[in-house]
Amino acid sequence: MTDLLVARLESHLPLDQAERAGLLALPAQLRHVSGRGSPLAGKLAEQHVHVLEDGFACRYRDLSDGRRQILSLLIPGDIIDLRQFVIGGSQPPLIALSPLSMRAIPNGNLFKLLEGSPRITRALWSTTLVEESISREWLVSVGKRSAIERVAHLLCEIYLRLAAVGRNDGARFPLPLTQSELADVLGLSTVHVNRTLQELRKSRLIAFQSGTVEIFNFDALADLALFAPGYLHLRDTHKPRPAAA
Repeated sequence: MTDLLVARLESHLPLDQAERAGLLALPAQLRHVSGRGSPLAGKLAEQHVHVLEDGFACRYRDLSDGRRQILSLLIPGDIIDLRQFVIGGSQPPLIALSPLSMRAIPNGNLFKLLEGSPRITRALWSTTLVEESISREWLVSVGKRSAIERVAHLLCEIYLRLAAVGRNDGARFPLPLTQSELADVLGLSTVHVNRTLQELRKSRLIAFQSGTVEIFNFDALADLALFAPGYLHLRDTHKPRPAAA
């Protein structure tokens, strides 16, 4: 099993050596999705849990007139279908936002591991609760934050989520979303997103080019966004900050 799942779980709850070893020993078949915009429904193996290893994906909801709201972003280390593993049922449609790879873990092997490890069970539940916490914060953004606050807040969030699993490069991190997709996340028009990104660039807070974001001053960006990271429930040791410019 990839160590990304270990990193994701330990970003919320520390595990001991035996628990890490148990997770790393899980069989995990590597699966690839090459096409951007590809639906994931036909790519997920039945009776398996899938951990995103590379790339971005999203859950979304389309209205009958074609308008789309992106409900959540899935990044490396995230478990795509944990809720279905626990309680069954369906989930919103999923699409790839970039070429991606994921690890498919047989349900039976994961169930067996959880039976002997209450702390891993708790850590897995923590990831589900954090997803719900993120959804609530997104609702606040759409309902109350200004356009520049929404964009800045999302950039702070994605930076910290990626840094928690070691997928940042100092102050740089991947964000392979188009401006149209960012608009669908934030409840803004594409034009508004474009203007807001230009404003953040002119303020020397960020650079955003070719699917990569660089944050020049995290604290200033967080202040602008009214960003408080508590809703991510990250351990203190997993809250790195880029150096101020």
